[in-house]
Amino acid sequence: MKRRLYPGRLAYVFLGLAALTLLTGLALGNREDQRNRIPLPLRMLSSLLVWAAALLFWRCAPAGESRKQAALAAAGMGFGSLGDFVMARVIPLPEHVIFGMLAFGAGHGCYIGATAGKLAERGQPVLRGLAPGALVSSGIAGVIGWRLMAYNPAKPVALNYAALAYALLLASMAGLGVALATRDPRYNTLALGGALFFLSDLILAGELFRDLFFPHIGDVIWLSYIAGQGLIVEALGAAYAQG
Repeated sequence: MKRRLYPGRLAYVFLGLAALTLLTGLALGNREDQRNRIPLPLRMLSSLLVWAAALLFWRCAPAGESRKQAALAAAGMGFGSLGDFVMARVIPLPEHVIFGMLAFGAGHGCYIGATAGKLAERGQPVLRGLAPGALVSSGIAGVIGWRLMAYNPAKPVALNYAALAYALLLASMAGLGVALATRDPRYNTLALGGALFFLSDLILAGELFRDLFFPHIGDVIWLSYIAGQGLIVEALGAAYAQG
C-alpha cells in the first residue's frame, strides 16, 4: 500500500511545483510584455510538470478498469502537453492552430473516455440518467461560446467549423464532469477543471479568430488552462488512487 501511495503523494508535489513555476513567472517575468508576463520556458515546464503528476497518479492506480481509466487521464494530459508545444511553436508545424486543436481534441477524447467509465461505475452510463441533460446543456454552451468568441466569416469555412467541433468537444467534457460530480462530490474539481479549460480556450479563440485583446491576455489564458488541466488530473488521479 505504501508503494502505491508514494507516487500519488509525489504527484501532488509536481502539481505544487507547477503552481510555483507559474507564480515565479508572474513575479519575475517581463513586465513590459503586454501579452505574456510568464516566460515561455516556464509555461512549457508547468505543462510537463502536470503531465508528470498525471503519470504518477496512473502509477498508483489500482489494477483493473480504474487503471485503464487512469491511463486515459494521463494520455489526455500527454496530448495536452503536445498541443502546448505545438501552439507555442516550440514544435514547428504548418497550420499550428489546426494541429494544436487536434492534439487538445485527442486529449479531451481521452478525458471523456475516463469520465464515461467513472459514470458507468456509478450506474450512470453516458446515455442514461443525468448525463444526456448535461451533454445537451454543455452543447448549447459550446455553440454559444463558439458563435460569440470564435466564429468569423472572414476566416475559411473549414476553420470555423473545425473550431465549432472543438468547442463542442470541450463543452462535452465539462458537461460530463458536471454529471459525474452530481453523482460523486469527489469530482467537483473535475467539473471545475473542465469549465476552466473551456473558458481558457474561448478566450484563446477570441484572440485567434476575432482579435480579442486585453492586458496580459496570454497569462489569463495560460493560468486558467493549466489550472483546469491540473484539476482534471487531480480529480481523476486522486479518485483512482483511492480505488
